[in-house]
Amino acid sequence: MDVQEYLRELAQVNRNGFGFLLAYGSTWLAAAVLGWRFGERVGTYAALFQGMVGLPLGLLLTAAAADGPRPQDASLNSLSIYLSMGQLLILPLVIVLVTLERYTVAVAALAVTLAVHFVPYSWLYSTPIYIVVAAVVAVGTAVLIARKGPDRATGGRICALTGAALILGGLAALSS
Repeated sequence: MDVQEYLRELAQVNRNGFGFLLAYGSTWLAAAVLGWRFGERVGTYAALFQGMVGLPLGLLLTAAAADGPRPQDASLNSLSIYLSMGQLLILPLVIVLVTLERYTVAVAALAVTLAVHFVPYSWLYSTPIYIVVAAVVAVGTAVLIARKGPDRATGGRICALTGAALILGGLAALSS
């Protein structure tokens, strides 16, 4: 199977990866709600650990809505793993920021890392949806930091923006 055929089948079977967008959108929104309800420290911890819920939920949604078996290509399957694992490299910095009580900056770092992580998925699923979501998260995070500064509510706003962008991207991915 050539690369273009693999990408076409992957996008079709996984419905452009909508399950992960919806799952992670939900967990980012939950982090926003927790931050608003219980304070920025709790919201930051929720953002830091939201992937522990987002990943299994994304896998479940993807499996439940799959349109056939996932195409197999050892090289491209490895690429998907590397794309997923690369974002973990931000964790040492985020942990330091949390210990220094720089909660908003920690959330901003997580959100921008997620944005950068998403760009290659536009190629993988042959859709601009991931670039649009990434741009909204990256630019929106910068605007929120510039307008409000790292005040107590900015981290929650960043989580809400990220969650909303992901959910809207997931709905767009599902409908395309």
